[in-house]
Amino acid sequence: MAVSAAPAARRSSAASGIVALSLGAHALLSLAACDPRDATTAAARAPAPAERAPAAITLLYTTDEHGWLLPTTEKNTVLGGAAEMLAVWISREGHCAAPAPGASPRLPPLPACQDPSTLALSGGDNWTGPAISSYFMGAPMADAMARMGYAASAFGNHEFDFGRDAFLQNRTRSRATYLAANLRVTDPALSAFALPSFAVFERRGLRIGVVGLATARTREAATASRFEGIDFQGEEAALARAIPEAWRAEPDALVLVAHECQDVLEPILARHPEWRLSFVGAGHCHRKAELRVGGVPLVNPGWRMRSYARVSLEIDPRRPLQQRVVSASTEVVDVAHPVGAPAVPPDEALVKATAGWQRALDAALGEQIGYSSDGMERDSAEIQRWIAGAWRDQLGVDLAILNKDGIRQALPRGPITKATVFSVLPFDNKLVICSLRGSDILETLRHRDAVLVGLSPSVGGRYALSDGRLLDEDRRYTVATIDFLYYGGDGFRFQAQDPSPRWTGLDWRAPVIAWTKALGTSSSAPLDARFR
Repeated sequence: MAVSAAPAARRSSAASGIVALSLGAHALLSLAACDPRDATTAAARAPAPAERAPAAITLLYTTDEHGWLLPTTEKNTVLGGAAEMLAVWISREGHCAAPAPGASPRLPPLPACQDPSTLALSGGDNWTGPAISSYFMGAPMADAMARMGYAASAFGNHEFDFGRDAFLQNRTRSRATYLAANLRVTDPALSAFALPSFAVFERRGLRIGVVGLATARTREAATASRFEGIDFQGEEAALARAIPEAWRAEPDALVLVAHECQDVLEPILARHPEWRLSFVGAGHCHRKAELRVGGVPLVNPGWRMRSYARVSLEIDPRRPLQQRVVSASTEVVDVAHPVGAPAVPPDEALVKATAGWQRALDAALGEQIGYSSDGMERDSAEIQRWIAGAWRDQLGVDLAILNKDGIRQALPRGPITKATVFSVLPFDNKLVICSLRGSDILETLRHRDAVLVGLSPSVGGRYALSDGRLLDEDRRYTVATIDFLYYGGDGFRFQAQDPSPRWTGLDWRAPVIAWTKALGTSSSAPLDARFR
């Protein structure tokens, strides 16, 4: 077992052998495995190097899971899924659970093993995605993480999507330790959200230190109001402080899991070979990457539970501190197989639990509201016109503006249900109506992530509204957008352009559901035919 000396408000649990650092006090908090005695130094708890033998440890790293419990099928290939991934981990990697303290999980845990050699880690953004997770505020994915045996996760920018209390609840359900070296709580009333910079986990008698990092742009990449009283410091300065602290706990190997893009991390790592990291897991930008920076593997395995990074560490604890990793090799493993081809049977407990959540979702959001014959791609003009067109029609505004990244998945072909809309638009945003000058609208047009519906290019380099009127830079127009963008998300400037908007109180999905249902589309008159 593991005993933590962390404050009771910080409700997290981890696999055996966790050592955590309190960000507020910068002091070691939790203690060695199977030792319920009072706190001592990490060095005193660590066995002498001569008492331990060299061994191989396998890290299993995913990131941006975004609630993708279920696999998807594309081009006759079955991709991803939590139950499928866990089955591959067990059959291919020998994954099993380390004994863990804490409340009983909602799903039966993996059979515990006495000498586990795998450590499951995440780069954050675990829960927000398809309706099967988002509608239930991330609880289904948190349960799946507990079943899969995740030991730790970086803090992602979407971890507060369902509110702060939901984060605490999901953290407890997942049984994972959330880490963020650069998260600072500035409001004493929010002490429950102070996260450790690092944790140490024991595998095969060896101590693996894991440092966590959030993106410094967390407040810009999520609804900023949810982070009042919490700041995010620059990545490099935070790591320059946290990594030496982690080494003072005397781990045999030290790795970093970061909810940050590899493009940001690469130059930072290049400037700090003295950190002696053995692996860095990137995330946040959803792009696969396998790099080496001064010999350190920097890997982003991609998102949606479609692949994972296998990191094989050969460790000799008899060597000097910071020199015990003899070799580190990585591979990104896709969880995929052709439709109908033999595959490892998915984990039975996860399949059963997911089916239960699906039944509950069907009861709540299973009503069919339309039909798509061909589907719409996530980044297509058709899906943008469908969503923003519904806002314009239902709210009676001149224009609608959304951000490309707010649309999280394609519209699949076939029946459209309310759950379909929740999957395409998983975030809990509210609609707001702004009064913007034409010059403000032209400024927004230049934003790389902006989608404007109700405006099109016209003659002479000008723009025209859908009714044919040319856009007048000095005239004001009614514009529907979402609260996330209004408050500066993704760098938009609506609050400065209109300090007194009209708050509708409407969930951004409600007009899409109402308009789609009113259109009465069917297989003979599909929705997508309207937007070609």
